[in-house]
Amino acid sequence: MSQSNEAACDSGAVSPKPFGLELGSVGFAVAAFLVTQLVSYGIWVLFVDPQVGVWKFYPQPFGTYLFWSLMVLVFIGFNFGMHGFSKMSQPGGGILATIVTLALGFAIPMLIIFGWGSLDPAFSPEKFAGHGASGMIVLAGFYGWGFWANSTDGWPWTDAGLKQPMLGVAQLFMGFFFTLAFYLILVFPTFASWAAPGKVVLPIFTAVGWFYSAIVVWLTTVLLTDLWPYTCFKTRAGRAIGAFFGNFVLGTGLYYILLALLKNVLIPADALEKIGPAINLWPAQLGVWVLFWMLLWALCCGNAPTSLSPAMNRIARVVICFGLGIASFVVYMRWFAIEVLHEAAIVPGFGGDPLTWVDLLNTVLLVYVCYFGCYGIRKKA
Repeated sequence: MSQSNEAACDSGAVSPKPFGLELGSVGFAVAAFLVTQLVSYGIWVLFVDPQVGVWKFYPQPFGTYLFWSLMVLVFIGFNFGMHGFSKMSQPGGGILATIVTLALGFAIPMLIIFGWGSLDPAFSPEKFAGHGASGMIVLAGFYGWGFWANSTDGWPWTDAGLKQPMLGVAQLFMGFFFTLAFYLILVFPTFASWAAPGKVVLPIFTAVGWFYSAIVVWLTTVLLTDLWPYTCFKTRAGRAIGAFFGNFVLGTGLYYILLALLKNVLIPADALEKIGPAINLWPAQLGVWVLFWMLLWALCCGNAPTSLSPAMNRIARVVICFGLGIASFVVYMRWFAIEVLHEAAIVPGFGGDPLTWVDLLNTVLLVYVCYFGCYGIRKKA
C-alpha cells in the first residue's frame, strides 16, 4: 500500500492511551476479520435480509446507498487523508467520520435520483431505475477518484506544493472528470433514454466485468506488489501515467482469465445457462471477493510475507489473496448466500449476489481500520 494510504488508515489509530485487547499478529488479523463479519451480518439482518430482515431493502435501495457510502469513504480516507478527523481521539473521531460518510452516502444519490431524476428518466426513482443508474457511477468513481490517491504519490499536485486539504480538493476535481468520462462512455448509453439500442461501446455486462477487472489489477499493484510493475518507470509522472493505462491493459487479461475460470470451473453448467449473457459481468462478482482479501491482508495481516525476496513476497501475496478470494466465492455461492444470507438461488445449491454482500464487508472493514483505527484491539509490538 502506498505511504499516503498507510497514513490515511493509520491516522485513525492514534489515541492518547492504548486501549483494547493486545493481540499477536495472527490474533489481531482474526479479530479484525471477525469484527468485520459480525458487524456486516448485523447490518444485513437489520436492513437487507430478504427473509428475516427487520427492514428489507434488498437489493435496492440498500445497494445504492452502500456503494455511495463506500465512495465517500474513498473521498475522506484517501483523497483527503482523514484530514480533520485524524487528530481526534477514538472512538469520537471514528464515530464522527462514520456519521459524515453515511450522511453524504445518502445525500449524494438522493440528489441525483430525486433532483436530476426529475429531468432525466434514466435517473428516475420509479421502480428504482435511478438507483441502479446512480449506483453505477460508483463503479467508475472508485477508479476515477481512488487511483489518484494511492497510485500517483500525489502527482501532479504535490509537485505544485499542495497539501491537505487542498490536495484532496484537487484530487476530487481531477477524479470528477475521469469518472464522468468513464461513466458517459461505458455506462450511461445503456441507461439513457435517448441512446439508440445497441449503440454502446461495450454491452453493460461486459463493461462492468472488464472495468472491475481493471480495478482488481489496480489494487493488486497498490496493496500487494508495491506498485510493481510500474516502479520500472523512473519518474513519478511516468509511474502515474504507466499505472493509469497499464491497469486497463493488465485488467483486460485478468478479465478473460476470470471469465474462463468462471465458465469452466466455478459455475455449474445449469447456472451458466440461466445466467446467459450476464456471465460477462461475473468477473466482478469473483473479483470483489479477491478485493476483500487484498484489503484484509494489507491492512490487518501485515501484508505477509515480508521476509522473502521482493519478487517472492509479491508472488506469495497474490497467490494467497487470489486463492482465498476464489475459495470464498465458492463457499458463498454454494452455501453462505442461500442458507445464511437468504439470497435467491440461481439454480438449486448455487446463488447469491457477491457485489452487495462483499462491498458491505469492504465498507465495514475500511471504516473499522481507517476511521476507528481498529479500536478495541491492538497488535503487540
